[in-house]
Amino acid sequence: MLNFFGQSAMKHLLRYPVIFLICTALLAGMLTAAALVPADAVKDNMRSSAELLCREKVFFGLAGDISAGRIDRYADSILLNIVYHYDSADPLVSVMRSSYYFTETQNENNNLLDAVNGGLPANKEYLRYWHGSGVIVKAAHLFTDLHGMYIINAVITALLYALLIFVLIKHRLYAGAVGTLCALAAAGIWYVPFSLEYTWVFMIMPVISVIAVRLVITGRTEKLGALFLISGIVTNYFDFLTAETVTLTVPLLLAVYTSRQTKPLPVKEEILSAVKNAALWGAGYAGMWLTKWGLAAVILGEDVTPFISEHIAERSLGSGMPADLIGSWWRNISCLFPLGFGGPGIIAAVLLVLAAAYVSFVYRRDGVRPSGLLIYAVIGLIPLLRYAVLLNHSYIHFFFTYRALSGTMLAVCLIISELVGFGRAKHETGKRKRA
Repeated sequence: MLNFFGQSAMKHLLRYPVIFLICTALLAGMLTAAALVPADAVKDNMRSSAELLCREKVFFGLAGDISAGRIDRYADSILLNIVYHYDSADPLVSVMRSSYYFTETQNENNNLLDAVNGGLPANKEYLRYWHGSGVIVKAAHLFTDLHGMYIINAVITALLYALLIFVLIKHRLYAGAVGTLCALAAAGIWYVPFSLEYTWVFMIMPVISVIAVRLVITGRTEKLGALFLISGIVTNYFDFLTAETVTLTVPLLLAVYTSRQTKPLPVKEEILSAVKNAALWGAGYAGMWLTKWGLAAVILGEDVTPFISEHIAERSLGSGMPADLIGSWWRNISCLFPLGFGGPGIIAAVLLVLAAAYVSFVYRRDGVRPSGLLIYAVIGLIPLLRYAVLLNHSYIHFFFTYRALSGTMLAVCLIISELVGFGRAKHETGKRKRA
């Protein structure tokens, strides 16, 4: 395990800026390459996608009035609009501007269809995001439309989670496997493939999780820092500010859990490792924001500050009163399965909470390490902190930001497993006792 205070600390620290620069260059290059593909090459499939989007509202429900099943196609329309308007004659500038065709008289679905059918030029900039998923959208539209992408994404997502569960079970990390399944169920994973906006972080998360678990299992934990840095970078590049923290919380929880089950660390080293990995994820995530804005300012030769300040204010402002914060937390929590499914869902949720409390109390064991409970709890609270920082955004878009709580649900499951000793490695001992 990397020791920040060791003699080789500086050598290890210097590799992180190098990794960041390499990743940024590769990702920016991929977007530029996507912009080089002429719009005519994807026009037919883009028109088919626009027609598909126009068959539904920009926001619609897959499960009646249940908020957890609300699908957002608003962002999908904008993403496709941006990708279609990439200028192959000036790819780098068009990537930085991320412009699309917009009117106030109709919704984004119809704007996209009109732009494709009428060859209408972009007139609105959306430069504050990387819109990195445009690389996949552009490539996919060379051979399929949005309907095909939804199907492909569903298959890939299912395979990735099957792989994650397989790896956990293979290494007898049963509590991690059960907790992951519970977390995915609580987050309504079955709705995710119906919107590109929802998909990216739930594809990144299992990949990072599998790698993290394998690094711990094989004793290469010194590479976890680089992994979480890359996770933060890639998350910012692909995500449209949805449930971005799942690419931190779930892999980090599984890494801590795997370590505790296989090669337990001293408490201080365990805490420092978790803090370091979380900090590196944050550095990668925040660094990509700053890099995009800085590159845009240099390449475009413009002051991009107004776009940035508008973005921050729009998503974070609220009255700051406790009622607003509690309201944001509750709107997100109330979407969790089964709580968000009306009266029967509430009853089921209450029964689950009571059962968890009963098991944790009656079957609690001796020898529980408080540090483990604390680490799980702190990581699990990260989504609630996210809701507090992005208060306005979390309050308005609760019907998809609630999925960040999948990390919280996993933390709860791991805490319960720690208390009762479920699925613990053979080398660990600890007597259970009845109350």
